[in-house]
Amino acid sequence: MKTLAALVLGCVASHAAQAASDLGNAAGAAAGIFASIYVHEWGHAAVAGASGATDIRIHVPGRQCNLLCGETTSAWHTAPSRARLQAFDAAGFVSANLASELLLQNRSAARSGFGQGFIAANLYSNAAHVFTYYTRVVGRDGYRGNDIDAYARAGGNPHLLSAGLIAYSAWTLHRMKKKEIPVMFVQLRF
Repeated sequence: MKTLAALVLGCVASHAAQAASDLGNAAGAAAGIFASIYVHEWGHAAVAGASGATDIRIHVPGRQCNLLCGETTSAWHTAPSRARLQAFDAAGFVSANLASELLLQNRSAARSGFGQGFIAANLYSNAAHVFTYYTRVVGRDGYRGNDIDAYARAGGNPHLLSAGLIAYSAWTLHRMKKKEIPVMFVQLRF
């Protein structure tokens, strides 16, 4: 009887430990997802601040989206040059991709719930911005555009930016598969 009780207690403890681990991973992934959004917006905010803008505000969620996106607003006292606007529009991608790259360089950080959430949200953001740029029209149904639309309005080549985002994302997924780093706890098998 004691042996049976020990086995049952062992199974319950094992399941409880696994549930706690799963809960910790889920919480870490959620934190990583939101951190990715904030790092993207901080990139915009940093360029705006360096360009002399004031009243810089980060909104998560943004006014045009659901819960999983952000928006940075600022007041430009003098009209920024096209190059500054392009830098502002691309800065979110640059900062989030650099942060993802730092996580990828540390295998344990990349495999953590936080790392997987951050990297996955960043790769999703890259793909979603490109997909939305090519499938939605600014002005239709109240759509105001995304960072790639703004980059194009500032005179940047949206196709080169889109190609760079997709190429970086594909290269990152390839490296994650090679290093056996899961994407949101799913091992890549392609």
